[in-house]
Amino acid sequence: MKKLAFSVFAAALTFGVNADSSVEVEGAAAQECSGFDGFDFGLGVAAIDNGLRLDYTSGDKDSGHNTRLAATASLGYGKVLQKKAFLGLELGLDAAQNSEFGNAKINGLTPFGALKLGYVHPATKSMIYLKAGAAFSKATFAAAKDKTFKCSKWSPIVALGGEKICGKVRTRLEAEYRFRSNKNIDDKAYAIKKITNRGAVTLRAMAIYTVKM
Repeated sequence: MKKLAFSVFAAALTFGVNADSSVEVEGAAAQECSGFDGFDFGLGVAAIDNGLRLDYTSGDKDSGHNTRLAATASLGYGKVLQKKAFLGLELGLDAAQNSEFGNAKINGLTPFGALKLGYVHPATKSMIYLKAGAAFSKATFAAAKDKTFKCSKWSPIVALGGEKICGKVRTRLEAEYRFRSNKNIDDKAYAIKKITNRGAVTLRAMAIYTVKM
């Protein structure tokens, strides 16, 4: 009986030690992933592939696309919930040269805002996430010296990305798609009837710094 009691006590003690160790490991991992919590700002570079299509009253169409390098910046706030779920908000700006298409162009400044949902992997101090929001783009067509048509709209965006904590910063790789926007031209004095700011693909590489409050 004494041997049985001793065995039970030893087993309970071993379980307790292992449980404490598990809690310590989980606590350490959670502490290491605290770099995802709080206000953050980021800087980086982006490659943007966008395009424009013009529809004429004659039925003809004129289109083109190109790729531009841009500087990108972001400002956001996020929180890790239940140790693995991430929820955040982010505002940002891509700044590139204007994309020129004859008498038409797409403005190189593209502000955006998005909701960010992620999954945190504490052991590797990394996160994968989805973003959904909207971005503002502006396309213009100069029909004459005194006449310019504009397509300036907020369009939906979706993005998939990953981040990893590296010391005091997070590194980020992200792919984003911006949906197209259209503007019908109700002016029979000119040959153009519609401007289409085509869907754009943006690839970003950034360094993110978290500000602890």
